[in-house]
Amino acid sequence: MLTRKTRNECLLAILLLHQAGAFMGGRIRAPLTTSSSFEDTPFSDTLSHFSLPASASPWMTAHRRRNVLLTRVALDPLTELSSASQSENEKGASVVKPDADQSSRNKRSVGRKKKPLRYNPAMGDTQFLRKRTDDLLRTTSMDNLDDDGNIMVPSLGLKVKTKTFHFLIDAWAFSGEVDAADQALTLLDRMEELEDINCPSNVRPNVRSYTKAINAVARSMRPDAGDIADSILDKMENLSASGANPLAKPNSFTYTAVIEAHAHSGANGAAEKSEEVLETMIRKFQNGDEDVTPTSRSFNAVINAYGKSGYHGAASQAKYLFDRMINLYLSGVKGCKPNTFDYNSLIIALANSAEEGSAELAAEVLRRMEKTFQTDKTDCRPTTVTYNAVINAFAKSGKEDGALRAEVLLLKMEKLYEAGKDVQPNTRSFNSVMNAWAKSPQDDAADHAQELFDFMNGLYKKTNKSVRPDVHSFCTVINAWGRSQKAGKAEHANDLFESMVKQYKNGNKNLKPNIVIINAVINACVYTYGDWDEHQRAMEIAHSQLKLLESSEYGIADHLTYGSFLKVCANQMPDSDTRRQIAEVIVKKCIRDGQFGNLVLQQLRTMGPPETYQALVGHDMEEEITLKDLPSSWHSNVVEGKWARRRNH
Repeated sequence: MLTRKTRNECLLAILLLHQAGAFMGGRIRAPLTTSSSFEDTPFSDTLSHFSLPASASPWMTAHRRRNVLLTRVALDPLTELSSASQSENEKGASVVKPDADQSSRNKRSVGRKKKPLRYNPAMGDTQFLRKRTDDLLRTTSMDNLDDDGNIMVPSLGLKVKTKTFHFLIDAWAFSGEVDAADQALTLLDRMEELEDINCPSNVRPNVRSYTKAINAVARSMRPDAGDIADSILDKMENLSASGANPLAKPNSFTYTAVIEAHAHSGANGAAEKSEEVLETMIRKFQNGDEDVTPTSRSFNAVINAYGKSGYHGAASQAKYLFDRMINLYLSGVKGCKPNTFDYNSLIIALANSAEEGSAELAAEVLRRMEKTFQTDKTDCRPTTVTYNAVINAFAKSGKEDGALRAEVLLLKMEKLYEAGKDVQPNTRSFNSVMNAWAKSPQDDAADHAQELFDFMNGLYKKTNKSVRPDVHSFCTVINAWGRSQKAGKAEHANDLFESMVKQYKNGNKNLKPNIVIINAVINACVYTYGDWDEHQRAMEIAHSQLKLLESSEYGIADHLTYGSFLKVCANQMPDSDTRRQIAEVIVKKCIRDGQFGNLVLQQLRTMGPPETYQALVGHDMEEEITLKDLPSSWHSNVVEGKWARRRNH
C-alpha cells in the first residue's frame, strides 16, 4: 500500500507531466530565427503547406554558372517575381501567409473545438528536462522490461509512447545545452530499441522522430553535425525503401534539417555539402517525390552557408541559388516564394564577399525587394537588417564613393522611420557607415565620421534609444582620426576617449574602455601634423594611455601597445639618449610580459642606432631575424592576426 507521501509524489509527477503536454502530444513553440519564418509550429508538422499544386507548370531548369562575374549576373528572376506579384494583385488574388497545419486543421475543425497551443515547459527548465529524460530512459531500459517487452517498473505517471519521446527530443533541440544533440540521439536510439523488441507500448520511430533528432543535431552547430545528419538520413532512406519502416520516409523538413546541419557546422566545405543535399532534394522532387518539395528555407540555409564561407565566388553562388529559388516559385512551387529572410541572406552574402560589384548588386537586390513589397506586402518587407546589410556592403566595397553611398542609405532609413516605416536605424547602422568613412581615402573622411557620431549621439539623447553609441562607435571614429592627415588628430582621438571614460564612470557600463580602443588612441598619435607643440601633445597622450593600462581595469598592454608606442617615439622624438632610454624601458616591459611581437622588432630596427639594437635584441641589425630566433619567453603571450582582437574583447 502506498503511503500518503508516496501517493502525493505520484500525483505531483502526473500533474507535471500533464502540464508538459506529453499526454496530449503538446505542440512546441520554437524561438523565431532568421533562417525560418514558420518555427511557431512543430518542425515536421508544416509539410502540408508545401505540396505542389496540380496546375503547376513543368520544372524550370536553371543552368549552373559558378564563375560568372557579379557584374554580369542578370536580375531577370527578381524582375519576374515583382511582375508576378503585381499580376496576382491585379487579378484580386489574396496572398496567404504560410500556415503549416492549415489543411490538417481544416479537417479537424468541423464540429470540434480547437485545442489551445501548449507550451513545452521542458524548454525553459533544463533540470526538469533532464529529470524527465532520465526517468523515461530508466523506465524503458532493457533491465526493466520482461521477456515480452512489458515494463516492470512503474513509470510514475510518465506514459511510454511516441509522443513522449517527441516531446523530450524537441525540448532538447531548443534547450541550448552542450549535450543537447547527444541526449536527443540517445532518446532516438531508445525508440529504435523498443521497436526492435516489439514493445507493447507501440513506440516506433517515424519521420518526425528522426527529423526532430536531426534538428537537435543541426542546432548544436558541432563540427560533425553534417556527418551525423547524413548518417540518419541514409538510415531513413534504407528503412523506408526496404519496407522495414515505411513511416521513416524522409520529407522536406528532414532534408532541410540535414542541410542546416551542414550549414551550421562551420566545417570545411560546409556550404558545398549543404548544396549537395539540396541538389538531392531537388532531384527527388523532379522525379516525382512531392514529399521532398524544396522550400525557401532549404535554399536559405545554403545561401547562408555560402555567405559565411568566405570562399571566392561565394556571392555568385548565393545569387545563383536565389535566382533558382525564384524560378521554382514562378514555376508553381509556392513554398519557394522568397521572403524577407531570404532577401536578407542574399544581401548579407553579397556584403560579406566584398567581391567586385557586390555592393552595387546588393543595392539592386534591395531596390527589387522594395518594388516587390509595393505590390505584395506580405512576405518581403525590407527591414533594418536589410538596409544594414547593404550599408555594410558599401562599407566593405573599397570604392571611393562607398562611404558616401552608405551614408545616403542611412539617411534614407532615418527618413523612412520618421515617415512611420519599420526601418529604424540602430547602432549597427551608424557604426557601419562610420566604419566606411574610417576606411575612406577622402581627405575629410574623419570629419564625416565625427559628424555622424555627433548626429547619432544627438538622436540617442532626444528620441531614438536604439542608436546608443557603444564601444565600437567610439573606436571606429578614433580609428578614422588615426588615419586622418589633419592637424589635431591626436587631440580629437583623446577627446573621444575621455568622453567615453567619463560616461563609463558615470554608470554606463556598456562603455568600458578596453585594450583595442586604447591602442587606437596611441595609433592616432603616431603620425601627427602640426607644430612642435602638437608633436609634444601627441607624445603626452600616448604616454598617458600607456600609464593608464598600468593602473586601471581596462586591460593589459599587448605587443600592439608597445609597438605603437615605440612608433610614436620614433616619429615624435628626435634621436637622443632620452629616446634610447625609453626604448630600453619598453623592451624590458615587452620581455617581462611576453609581448615582444613583430611590430616591436620592426620599430626597434627602424629607430636604431645599430649599437642600441644590438644591445636590446642581441643580434646585429644587418641580420635578418624573426621571432623564432629570439627566446620563446619573449613572445609567449603574443597573439597576432584575427584572433588578437577577439581575445582582447
